[in-house]
Amino acid sequence: MTLPVDEISDYLTSNGLELIPFHGADSAYGYRENEPVFAFIADQGDGSMAFHKAMNLYWATAEYISKPWCLIMVTGTPMKPHNRQMLNNLSTQYNIRLIEEPREDEIMAEVQSQLDDLTAIMHRYVEDVSDKSASLGESMRLWKAEKPFLEDLFPVEAKLGNLSIYEKNDRMAPNRTTVPLTAVSGEAVIEGILPRLVQTESKLVFFTEHRNLPVVFKLELGEAPELTVRFEADKGNLIEATSFESLVTAIKSTGEISFNNPNSGESVFNLRVKRHIE
Repeated sequence: MTLPVDEISDYLTSNGLELIPFHGADSAYGYRENEPVFAFIADQGDGSMAFHKAMNLYWATAEYISKPWCLIMVTGTPMKPHNRQMLNNLSTQYNIRLIEEPREDEIMAEVQSQLDDLTAIMHRYVEDVSDKSASLGESMRLWKAEKPFLEDLFPVEAKLGNLSIYEKNDRMAPNRTTVPLTAVSGEAVIEGILPRLVQTESKLVFFTEHRNLPVVFKLELGEAPELTVRFEADKGNLIEATSFESLVTAIKSTGEISFNNPNSGESVFNLRVKRHIE
């Protein structure tokens, strides 16, 4: 199976992306060097070769090597069921699109749809112009120099779970102890959140500080509880930025966010945005 290489290239480059070197894929395009937005793998057979390339791309590469925001895999015949199942499992963590025996224009339709989704998710970084993708690219190329950050503050009502991890000598006291929590709002999920208790006088304050950069969470539990979420773009990449934006959008939409212990499944902090309560 061959990709419509020229058509893909013309479309993406006209929308502000560049062809970039990226080991493990047939081709890749991004706004910044070493950070692929799209990567493509084509396999004329049953996808076995493409499957192994994808596994190497996500499982065999070091964490610090950027993964593509969207991997599009194309096979000439249906992928073997056990390979497809493993790929489906991986797709719960990453944006992987498998197109088997593609119809005419199906690949380009997927590329266009994914780029539309990306600019919609990242709308707060996009100027009010017709070429939204190019505007996003211009913004991202300035992240390192300009160090922009987006911050949202939500007044909340809090329902607390088991906070014994934050106790010291049987009382709540500031300490460096924490456990990784999973932030969940609607279908948006960010794993590995590490809030620690930093203040107990007058109010409880839980803060991730530098632990989860570029994402920062601060939960203040006093007379007027509030949650602050911030994204420091100069320290992040596109996958982290889209995860954060999806979470913020979900909080605003559902009015809820919880921080759950992934081992027990229990909620440690269950928050409702007050405008959804009143």
